[in-house]
Amino acid sequence: MSNKALKPKSHQIVSLALAALTIVFLVFYGSLPVRYDYEVGSIAGQDIYAPRSFADSYETERRAIIARDTVADIFVRSDKQSQLSVDKVDEFFDLANTERKSYSESRSTEAPLSPSAAAYQLSASVEKNLGVKLEASDVYDFLGMSNATFTYIREKTTSIAELVMLGDVNDAVLSSKIDEQINSFRESSPSYSKFANSMSAVLKALLEPNTIYDEKATADAANNAYIAVLNEPVIVEKGTKLVESGSIIDAHVYSNLVELELIRDSSFDFVILARVVIYVLVLSAVALVYLNIERKKLKVETPVFYLLIVTFLITIGVSVYLSTLSNLLCITIFFAAVCATYLGTQNGIILSVLNLMFIWPMHGFDSEMFFINLVGIILCSIFAGRTDKIINNAYLIFFPTIATIGTSFAYNFLIGNTRNEYLNSFIFTFVSCIASLVAAIGLSPVFELLCNAASPVKLISLSQPGQHLLKRLFLEASGTHQHSMMVANLADSAAEAIGADSLLCKVAAYYHDIGKLENPEYFTENQHGGENPHDRLTIMESVAIITKHPEDGVKLAKKERLPNAIIKIIDEHHGTTYPSYFYRKAVEDAKAKGLEPPDVNNFRYRGHIPSSRESAIVMMADTCEAAVRSMKTSDVAGAEQLIRVLIKDKIDQDQLINSGLSFDDIEKIIIAFKQVYAGVFHERIKYPE
Repeated sequence: MSNKALKPKSHQIVSLALAALTIVFLVFYGSLPVRYDYEVGSIAGQDIYAPRSFADSYETERRAIIARDTVADIFVRSDKQSQLSVDKVDEFFDLANTERKSYSESRSTEAPLSPSAAAYQLSASVEKNLGVKLEASDVYDFLGMSNATFTYIREKTTSIAELVMLGDVNDAVLSSKIDEQINSFRESSPSYSKFANSMSAVLKALLEPNTIYDEKATADAANNAYIAVLNEPVIVEKGTKLVESGSIIDAHVYSNLVELELIRDSSFDFVILARVVIYVLVLSAVALVYLNIERKKLKVETPVFYLLIVTFLITIGVSVYLSTLSNLLCITIFFAAVCATYLGTQNGIILSVLNLMFIWPMHGFDSEMFFINLVGIILCSIFAGRTDKIINNAYLIFFPTIATIGTSFAYNFLIGNTRNEYLNSFIFTFVSCIASLVAAIGLSPVFELLCNAASPVKLISLSQPGQHLLKRLFLEASGTHQHSMMVANLADSAAEAIGADSLLCKVAAYYHDIGKLENPEYFTENQHGGENPHDRLTIMESVAIITKHPEDGVKLAKKERLPNAIIKIIDEHHGTTYPSYFYRKAVEDAKAKGLEPPDVNNFRYRGHIPSSRESAIVMMADTCEAAVRSMKTSDVAGAEQLIRVLIKDKIDQDQLINSGLSFDDIEKIIIAFKQVYAGVFHERIKYPE
């Protein structure tokens, strides 16, 4: 026995690698957008819509430049400039004080200055020394006030200048700041308010803005504004009309077409190829991980293996064309129906979803298409992969179609699409689903003919009592038929216990002894009336008939076109063992005649040892059922002991080394057999006569 699953054949590995390369080519070709021979200034010949959402770099750059160029200049407070303004106020009062003294001294002379003349001289002095023009009327009050008042007004004016210069003062706010402080002065010193206007005139003439232009800060702010806009680019949503038929292609539109790779050029698009290769590699890795995990359960016959690869590639290849007609035209449900039919529901769903994801880029990663087909895949795989009964083809078409149409309605309702979009989605969804399922069902006889595989549908069909071979077995070899039914129960239970293909085991058990139809009366279960035909034959003639029934079974199975998996189990259900009854009888005859014991190899079945778990299960079930019946065992403990001896004998004869069974599997199989016999041997109530 071996705990390791059989490794994939080299031709399968090569085929998978070639399939991956083919997928890369198909997805790359199908993902290439329609391209146009336009230049700036060209006239558009058709409407062009965005195939995907993208960042409008042209508009983003334009807005960023505007944001950068409209940033306000930044000014910062200058202590030096502030102090210069305050110093000017002090200098003004120094000049005013000097002029006050001159005016006072002139009054005691023969030619005294008039107040107006003194005010004019002060105005001229200020203009000369401070470079500021003050009207004589603005400084007149400073000459006539008392010394105490002058000192007080000087201090207040200087204080106001200092207060104004403490803040950031520019041209726009300087006047209002001075007025604010002057008004405060009027309120706090009403007796001196008559001098407020003069103070205001002086301050407004002498004080200058204390902020200076900061070139670096302004440049940094402009750059930050530029970067902020670039970090939040203008997004154009998928489906937006970029170009209207008959319009001129301007620089902005041309930039968008280049961004979307819609402008044709002569260079090979390595960027899209790189994207596709990475995408396909990621999905292929996921597929390989899953197949590696499921490799023990997923033993696919070579014809089915190639059928699935071909149908997988066909759905992708057809999508290259269908995606140009509509994003909602997709036939991945076709592959789902085929895959689930041969590999079951779980594998049908998982592999079909991978198939859908390979197709998705060609449909522009359309969420509606993915959502609708995902629902279709799940429901289709559930119906196509059922192993409990045959599903009417009408059901397989009807329910997935209704489900996908319902999904289409729900999606459009949630999105809030228009009536036209509802109708468009409904039509393409209906056509895709119906076409996929009708094609899958219509081609199924062709697939069966090419593959001769043990699909669930085929196995269920073969399990029906009305099948030709089973009717023959029941009528011509009733004992063998009864034996096969019991073997089927044992094999089904054991396969369920270890996770093998229980349906295959059960149906193969029905047919494993059909070779006995060639000579049914030579097998004890079919003999009645006490007559044994072997009494008229030599030992070797009997052995030839007995050991030939697997070969006869294979010939009959091929003639009736039974699936290859069942044919293999028919060939392997006795392996290379030998009928011990006839061999022991031959040994006894040789001993009685004084001859050497015969060569055991002349007595062996000419089949092959089991190459799968299912084949090994049928072998053990066949051996145990025949022995328990022959030994007339009627209790569970005795049956279990006999089963363990029989299975150990198979292990000792190396019949299970290629089966993939572990010792843990063997123990589970023994327990499963025991449970079946526990049901067979249960006590029955004795009914009165």
